[in-house]
Amino acid sequence: MVRTEPAVPDRAPDDLPPVVPTAAVTVLAALVTALLWVGVVANTLLAVLDPSVDGWIVAVRPPALVATAEVVTTVGQPAVMIAVLVAVAATAAWRSRSWEPLLLAAGALVVLGLLDNGVKAVVARPRPPAAWQAVTAHGLSFPSGHALWSAGALLLVVVLVGPIRGRGVITFVALAVVVAVTGSRLVLAVHYPSDVLAGWSLAVVADGLVLLLAAGVGRRRAPPVGRRGPAGSDM
Repeated sequence: MVRTEPAVPDRAPDDLPPVVPTAAVTVLAALVTALLWVGVVANTLLAVLDPSVDGWIVAVRPPALVATAEVVTTVGQPAVMIAVLVAVAATAAWRSRSWEPLLLAAGALVVLGLLDNGVKAVVARPRPPAAWQAVTAHGLSFPSGHALWSAGALLLVVVLVGPIRGRGVITFVALAVVVAVTGSRLVLAVHYPSDVLAGWSLAVVADGLVLLLAAGVGRRRAPPVGRRGPAGSDM
């Protein structure tokens, strides 16, 4: 009698997130980015509220909050987030005796950089008025690089640590850091709300694309699942 193997669940190899949910979240994040983009270009949707929100923050922010935001935005700068991701990826590679975590991190860094610089160049949105800014900021505003790099790097950190004890705490800390870093950019009035939301969305798109690519490569490299009889021989 020939026994068929049960259906293989739709999961990516090596403890990567499931493929279908990852693809769905990636597409949703891309749609959110597109809507934010249209709003900025056409001055509609959320972009209409951006100046009012930043203006209100500038009017109510106390000096202590501004000083705290300056520290947070310095600690959470892209270079620091990249260093954290590389350190975690190197540790994961050493523990697993595999180059795959480092390749995954490298791919994500490349895509994050392309999206950050590419979208900035295409949208070319100026930053909020200099009179509002609590610190000097240069370059373009959409998307927020701090939001993109903190979310992109720390999201991948959560993936790379794997299903270990304390992963929930790591996830909570990662989310808290992303929110704090992103909030600091608004408190300092160097970005609009649409900018930071676009940074989050593009981070999800970048990580999602890299994870889906890694899952596809892993599936092609995996040996085919055979059908075996009771004695373990192929039938």
